[in-house]
Amino acid sequence: MKAIKKKELSSAPTNGAEKLLSILEEEKLQFKKIQSCFAEQFDKAFPDKLAPKTVIIIPSLTMDQEILSKIQGITHYEERLLCFLLLLRMPRTHVVYVTSMPIDPVIIDYYLHLLPGITGHHASKRLHLFSCYDNSTRSLTEKILERPRLIERIKHAIPGDHLAHMACFNVTEKERKLSVELGFPIYGCDPDLFELGNKSNGRKIFKSCGLNVPAGFGISIQKKKS
Repeated sequence: MKAIKKKELSSAPTNGAEKLLSILEEEKLQFKKIQSCFAEQFDKAFPDKLAPKTVIIIPSLTMDQEILSKIQGITHYEERLLCFLLLLRMPRTHVVYVTSMPIDPVIIDYYLHLLPGITGHHASKRLHLFSCYDNSTRSLTEKILERPRLIERIKHAIPGDHLAHMACFNVTEKERKLSVELGFPIYGCDPDLFELGNKSNGRKIFKSCGLNVPAGFGISIQKKKS
């Protein structure tokens, strides 16, 4: 085995890290480009109940693996977003719903019969169910990213004349990667802005925009200091 010189040893990880950083930055740029189309989609397609559109439901609980492994029947939590099936009441809307394991047809039938003025048969033609057939406690998004053929099947399920977006349970770097892989925006926040979602930073943002905020802890401290 060839010995690795000290200079080579120090430069090899740096090159690898730089490459990963470059890939990540490229992914972020692509995601921003994809997301920039969502505002127009929101303004035009959302208010129009007859607009041809597809909603891709990714009900993934993308959290710490150790936490997920402690929750019994964690994959059944993916059924919590089945309320989105009610979007099928709009006659030209399609829904793509992806889960770790197949959902019992009885449950799907129950939701389809809740649709006002739409027969279950008509709605079922616009519902596309996909499964990873993976009952492990890893997040659903990870499972999808590991299956390129599944990603292609999701893409092919969306009619060519449809606007489409993803709806997720929570949005992390993994959902961002899936958005780039699919080429569709997310109805959600860029994970890079996650830290701005807490109360303290939220107050700072509102105040910087000139918006009034309710009296709170930060304001009371300032008054005491003054």
